[in-house]
Amino acid sequence: MFSRLTKRFGLPAKAETETTPAPEPTTASATGQASAEQTASSFKIEADAILIDQKVESRKDALALIAAKMLEKGYVSSDYLEALEARERAVSTYLTNGIAIPHGVNEAKSLVAKTGVVIIQIPEGVVWNDKGDRVFLAVGIAAAGNEHNEVLQKLTGVVMDEALATHLGTEADAGAIAEALGHSLPTKSTEALVTEFDASTGCVIVDAAGLHARPATILVQMAEEFAGTDIWLTNGELQAKMDSMTRLLSLGIVHGDSIKVSATGPRAQEAVDQIAAAITKGLDPVEGSGATNNDYQPLDELLELTNPQGRALLKGIPASPGIALADAFILDSATEFHIGKEGAGSAHERGLLDAALQQAHEQLLAVKDDVAARSPAEAVIFQAQAELLRDTNILTEAQKHLDDGASAAWAWQQTIDREAGIMEDSAAERIRARAADLRDVGRRVIAILQGGQTELTWPDRPFVLISKELTPSQTAELSKKPVRAICTELGGATSHMAILARALGLPALVGIGSALLTTVKAGEAVAVAPQSDLLILSPDAETIRQVEDCIHQWHRVQEREFASKDEPAITRDGAEIEVVCNISSAADADKVSQHGGSGVGLLRTEFLFETATAEPDVETQAAELAKIARSIGTQTLIVRTSDIGGDKPVSWLKQPKEDNPFLGVRGIRLSLRHTDIFKRQLEAIYRVAKAQADELGTTGIHIMFPMISALHEFQQAKALAEEVRQIVGAPELPLGMMIEVPSAALLAEHFAKEADFFSIGTNDLTQYTLAMDRMNPDLMMPQDNYSPALLHMIAMTTKAANAAGKWVGVCGNLVAEPDFAKILIGLGVKELSVSPVNVPALKELVRSVDRSQLESLVQKALQAGTPEEVKTIIRDTDQ
Repeated sequence: MFSRLTKRFGLPAKAETETTPAPEPTTASATGQASAEQTASSFKIEADAILIDQKVESRKDALALIAAKMLEKGYVSSDYLEALEARERAVSTYLTNGIAIPHGVNEAKSLVAKTGVVIIQIPEGVVWNDKGDRVFLAVGIAAAGNEHNEVLQKLTGVVMDEALATHLGTEADAGAIAEALGHSLPTKSTEALVTEFDASTGCVIVDAAGLHARPATILVQMAEEFAGTDIWLTNGELQAKMDSMTRLLSLGIVHGDSIKVSATGPRAQEAVDQIAAAITKGLDPVEGSGATNNDYQPLDELLELTNPQGRALLKGIPASPGIALADAFILDSATEFHIGKEGAGSAHERGLLDAALQQAHEQLLAVKDDVAARSPAEAVIFQAQAELLRDTNILTEAQKHLDDGASAAWAWQQTIDREAGIMEDSAAERIRARAADLRDVGRRVIAILQGGQTELTWPDRPFVLISKELTPSQTAELSKKPVRAICTELGGATSHMAILARALGLPALVGIGSALLTTVKAGEAVAVAPQSDLLILSPDAETIRQVEDCIHQWHRVQEREFASKDEPAITRDGAEIEVVCNISSAADADKVSQHGGSGVGLLRTEFLFETATAEPDVETQAAELAKIARSIGTQTLIVRTSDIGGDKPVSWLKQPKEDNPFLGVRGIRLSLRHTDIFKRQLEAIYRVAKAQADELGTTGIHIMFPMISALHEFQQAKALAEEVRQIVGAPELPLGMMIEVPSAALLAEHFAKEADFFSIGTNDLTQYTLAMDRMNPDLMMPQDNYSPALLHMIAMTTKAANAAGKWVGVCGNLVAEPDFAKILIGLGVKELSVSPVNVPALKELVRSVDRSQLESLVQKALQAGTPEEVKTIIRDTDQ
């Protein structure tokens, strides 16, 4: 739904609901109808725009009420009802827990005169969509700019709190509703306005954030200098004496308000002149400092801690960004169940096992639905876990133990241990990671069979979670707990735990090692600083001060980044960089526009294959792709053909065991060995492209082939694509390839003659270039991502592409790291593809740099011999 915090290293924001896209801000026009200078604080929810205790018979009646009030308030220039209804026909604006956010379609943006919010409370509720969802609180939005973002951010918390949502929709007054959405309604004073003064003048508020605490404090201090003179501020019908900051704040003064400064007393004229001049100049020293996008320094916002001190410092691998300070909570090892081996007969025990499996399946689907409300892409983790409960191999093995007289719990435990052990012995990290899921599922079923709890008991105060490892189920439980960060002894940055931590917006360090549990004391204060790769135990006062400052800085930068998410990413010297998104599902596609992405740089189609029990047919694939295409429109949508096989096996395609699946039959190699499967996927892609072109006159769909290592592979894939295209009768689509193995980079000059574009996959290119498992904490360190060898691979690719008139994009976790993004810009990369929630931060970074200067820096970096030298060169710059 909406993102309160924008994560910096490619990381999802917390509390997201993917029911409907948020209304998009309108770009400022030449006439100034939607000023680009408007900010999230430059409008206010007005008391008469909150309609309490309304009775409506239908959604249309509710929308008509909202449209009429919008017109009355001057938010829109003409009847807005059709714009609201058109949005509902396209996609329901219902969120969850009885709340909807009706807003107009993009085509009607010209009708919006200024940003405004109209809220109607419907205690009896009204059916909102074909699913029968009932709405009790409708928050109608007319969006001229970004000003409404703060309301959307507050609404995120409201919709996830069922009790609060119910209260607001059925019995709350206007003041409570406004307060829940981050606004306060000014209350008219019972005292008559003072109207006679010795001096008075009008002025306009220029501070973008309006009259908040900092400028209000300045005004009070200025007034104190005029002892014996009474000074007032008047805003419409509201008035406050300038001797109280809280009274001044109660005036609800925002950017653009025309106010009056008045005074009586011996120095009235002097006071009025000085204060009015200060207001006209701008009272906020931060906003008045000239800090603009051009001055934005992302690395200054959350720097590594300076000489941190504490009882102990433990190094780890950053898996999720942010910074946190709280007491340590050490999670005990999984509950040890005393499981008896002897059962009461095979049939009886199988009945117990089946009942437990069914209960576990229902629990996992409930967890999936809960996670899906925040992060649909991550919910598939629990869908996959639920499917493990029906795995034929596991059930067959368990039945053998039951037939031998074992109890249900003992048979299940033995089977899980055996299967997980096989996975853990695999050379492929992805398969090893599946073992954690299997053991997670195993523990859930055992707990049910043994009558134990499947959920853990957590502290009710803020805490940093310390654990040997954390299962996906345990991580999902944290969504409503006061956890501030996660630190684990084991694990990697792409484990399911790490993925969920990023979705929850929790800072995380993994792979800390055995010293974690032997060194940390339960209850002691700890600081987690992923940007410094550190867990600091019992930090000293100076370190605590640094951490607290960083926490405040982190929040401020995230809010600023989100406010400018829809502005283009253009460097200071005029180079435009396309900032697009990596997505894995139709639900992810809705996040693209919500976070300011200008398209999709990587659609991972594996989601169509990985959880299926059989190969999805053309119709199924096309239907899913069509959903994504509808969401993205005619913007770039790069569809990567399936990168399965090898270390990413699928259950329905039997492949021989490989000693080294990383170097085995995967990606395009598998596609060219199973051309029937490959051609069916190509057919689905071309069908969607044809349908979109027929409907809209054009299509933004591109096709990209993964794991290309030899010229003949691309040529074969290209020929098959052309064969399918002609059969379907689809338009020609750009055909590109992933650069993720060294041979592809070395032969980029030859590939550039064949391919329409390149997309560099930094994750695989790093590990294949360095011959190093990037998930092995004993080998791969964070600085290895800055290896000069990797830089040379990327430089070779961009040089060859530029010479052939082709463009280069980059996708992968590294793209979202500010230092690495600078390197890519300096190397001539034209497109950067990240997780949707990373888009605002990355756009802000692009706007802060000068490409020509980065090109010079990168040339120096290419002369470096170590990763440390590269990072020093990039960081020791004014960029």
